[in-house]
Amino acid sequence: MKNDINKNIMISNDEEVYKEFPRLKGRGYFCQVVITTKRLIIYTQGNSMSSNRKIKKRGMNEIELKSVTNTEYYLQYIKNSFLVRLIGFVFLIGSLILAYGLYQGLLNIPTYPYSEIINYVVLGIALLLGILLMFYIKKILFFRVVSGFNIITELELQPTKYNELALKYIASKFYSH
Repeated sequence: MKNDINKNIMISNDEEVYKEFPRLKGRGYFCQVVITTKRLIIYTQGNSMSSNRKIKKRGMNEIELKSVTNTEYYLQYIKNSFLVRLIGFVFLIGSLILAYGLYQGLLNIPTYPYSEIINYVVLGIALLLGILLMFYIKKILFFRVVSGFNIITELELQPTKYNELALKYIASKFYSH
């Protein structure tokens, strides 16, 4: 199987290509989508999990447009777990308390060259790490096509503007027939 989807598909005489999206960015894989007058073709190549092992996988799904019963695309926001946010809060408060102690002279830390600057830089890094652990939110753009007898094809994409516009266009093609 070649990396270009156009070299892997055969188009009949009464079928023509509506639109192709050659550079969709998936989460850990490469994705191409082609919409023809009769089918939706999705080609993926990249890392996948199978039996708790990471494997490289190539796949091509061809879905007849007449068999599609439901399409949806949505953004999912995933927050860190409560434990990770609690650790971030501890880093944040701890670094602020230690910085105040250093500033007021309440802590006796041995001196070394540039010790004042390095101590504050390390505490600043701990502060930024705490803020990151507390407020980081992962965004995933999902695209799901249900066809036939509940055969589900699902893509996890990065939430870029190109990916969102491509999915809007693809979803609009299913309901224009």
